[in-house]
Amino acid sequence: MSEMLLGRPVADALKQKTATTVKQCGFSPKLATVGFSEPRWLQYANSIAKSAPDYGVQTQNFVADGMTAEGFSQLIAEISSDCSVDGVLVQQPLPKEFANAVNCISVGKDVDCLSDLSLAKLYKGQECLYPATPLAVLELLDYYKIDLKGKNVVIVGRGNTVGKPLALMMLKRNATVTVCHTKTVDLPSICRRADIVVSACGVADLITAQFVTEKSIVVDVGLSFVDGKTCGDVCADVYGIARMVSPVPGGVGPITRAALFGNLLQASLKNRLK
Repeated sequence: MSEMLLGRPVADALKQKTATTVKQCGFSPKLATVGFSEPRWLQYANSIAKSAPDYGVQTQNFVADGMTAEGFSQLIAEISSDCSVDGVLVQQPLPKEFANAVNCISVGKDVDCLSDLSLAKLYKGQECLYPATPLAVLELLDYYKIDLKGKNVVIVGRGNTVGKPLALMMLKRNATVTVCHTKTVDLPSICRRADIVVSACGVADLITAQFVTEKSIVVDVGLSFVDGKTCGDVCADVYGIARMVSPVPGGVGPITRAALFGNLLQASLKNRLK
């Protein structure tokens, strides 16, 4: 049976670290969340607000229903320029006509690395706040003492939210990274040669026993809803073969919010020390 890479102890450790630092600093960082009245986004924004006191931070949600694209961009620019706001998180994905609004976030307050400038800094290896979900993957691996240096990593998923930024972040840690996707030819054999497989496609049961060996470390970042249940990309038969697997739910997910609040603290400390 595979060893489970559980996210809860990782998230708890990060939460304790953030809460302790906030208490020592003597101020409460503030996160602004901005989006529309879409159920999934509101659920996420509400869950962030509910968790915030545990980290010693505060949140404020802005609902932009009825706004034009220009008005939405202006709202984000105004929030970003507010000195009482330490970080800004904008709903993703946005409707196409609103997508450019993320570039109105100050790079120092871009806690999920959404703007073009933040992404350019990530691409060039310059200092920036890493996107929360890829950062959560690294935090998971660090907690379980899985060193990326020299490892062969296959990332299944080429999206801007997880796959692409995670590849850059892992390259910076001296991993050898192959980025694949659902159209990759002979994907199972490519994955079997990897030390670490990260799947971030959102395709239920994509990664089967054919993709892994007894030495494989599998990190599941996929999220799907099948018959009303939350599931990841990794099929149940992988759990009896791979060396280590992060489950869905209960793996990377709980760490993402902790990583986001950690970024908020970093942004707050840097901005307030200017």
